[in-house]
Amino acid sequence: MSKSDLKKQVVELINRNRYSKLITFGVDNAPHGRIMTNLPLGKGMVIWFATGLSTNKIKDIKKNSTVSVFVDDPNDQTNASIIGQAEIVTDNRLRKKFWQETFGFFFPRGPSDPDYCLLKITPKKVEYLNPGPRFHQNRTRIIINV
Repeated sequence: MSKSDLKKQVVELINRNRYSKLITFGVDNAPHGRIMTNLPLGKGMVIWFATGLSTNKIKDIKKNSTVSVFVDDPNDQTNASIIGQAEIVTDNRLRKKFWQETFGFFFPRGPSDPDYCLLKITPKKVEYLNPGPRFHQNRTRIIINV
């Protein structure tokens, strides 16, 4: 599978799943996983999440911006583990672009809420696994540097 084919497969996997898991490394250096709502992907497989500036994940990222994003399809066990660099984004134009009404539960002031921010994850390495049909086991496992 070529690098461009792999990227296409990973993009399709993320787009067909509402959630991904974000793993950061805490101030205790232990991994901390959280479920995150997938936002529309950016160019180059850039992953976007919404969160609050006051959260522990932001504290973790300020200490260590290397993160992992894990996404899987429970229907066929296809999954991708993505290692990347996280950037905290507070640009008002982007906050409005990615705003969803359901975020209002966490950010009652809307897209201008001072706690609302975005995480921009730029992938550096992707491990993709497609285990294939259960009885045929036509597996695909690929690791690339992005």
